[in-house]
Amino acid sequence: MSDLEDLVRKVLREELEKLGEPVPRKAVVPEEACVDGCVPRVVKVNPPRDERELKRIAGQTPARIVQGRTGTRYLTKVYVGLRAEHAIALDAVQSEVPDDFPKKLNAIPLASRATSKEDYLLYPEHGRRLNDESRKRVEAEATKGVDVQLIAADGLAAWAILEQGEQLIPALERELKAVGLTVGRPLFVRFARIGVQDEIGTLTQARSTVILVGERPGLGTGDSLSIYTAFKPRLNQDNSEKNCLSNIRPLGLPLLDAAKECAALMRRTFDAGGGGLHLVRPR
Repeated sequence: MSDLEDLVRKVLREELEKLGEPVPRKAVVPEEACVDGCVPRVVKVNPPRDERELKRIAGQTPARIVQGRTGTRYLTKVYVGLRAEHAIALDAVQSEVPDDFPKKLNAIPLASRATSKEDYLLYPEHGRRLNDESRKRVEAEATKGVDVQLIAADGLAAWAILEQGEQLIPALERELKAVGLTVGRPLFVRFARIGVQDEIGTLTQARSTVILVGERPGLGTGDSLSIYTAFKPRLNQDNSEKNCLSNIRPLGLPLLDAAKECAALMRRTFDAGGGGLHLVRPR
């Protein structure tokens, strides 16, 4: 391997010289440091390290950066932390919303075609459509023809909506009305995927839908919520026509900021006559 590396460097150097390109200088081991006829090896120059600056950078994010190592392995405290955060993610996926939760949101309780958490995880399509009873309830009780139909859902991390839904739903209602949009009574869907907003939008004849859903959790992020918006909703609407605000949680995008950003996004969407890629295309 050493001989091969040296050969590659030699060929690259010769080709650069033929092209008249400057040959990059590398730090090398001095020849006098070689013994037994060894060939001088290129070595990496370690940049200076400012420990205080590294700690400052690491403190700006919950992401696992600048973790340190012992030999080729994680430090014990890092390894234990990774296991703990992985457990949080697993628990978030298995979490469920209690039956009385929709009342706290003043929302109409609904359910997808998924019959259990296991069914929901194994068959994603079941979470993208309402069951028959919920369809009837939407047709009978939901507000019709509004600018924005709000939907709360458990998604892949029910913890997220449990932790943040009670504050975020009224904040969204307030901010959306402040930009001149009418808002329907919230709906809550158990075992829901993002695509359920398509069916709800068609059933309510809403001009747009906004769904709050627990994100697929990463390490230690079981409380992360996303908002997906859709304009002129229809069944199987392409994701390129939708917009997303993600990482809504105390360590990410604060709730009130998310509500304001969502309202501003919906105002732009209505003014532009479309969402998703439509918002970034030149007029």
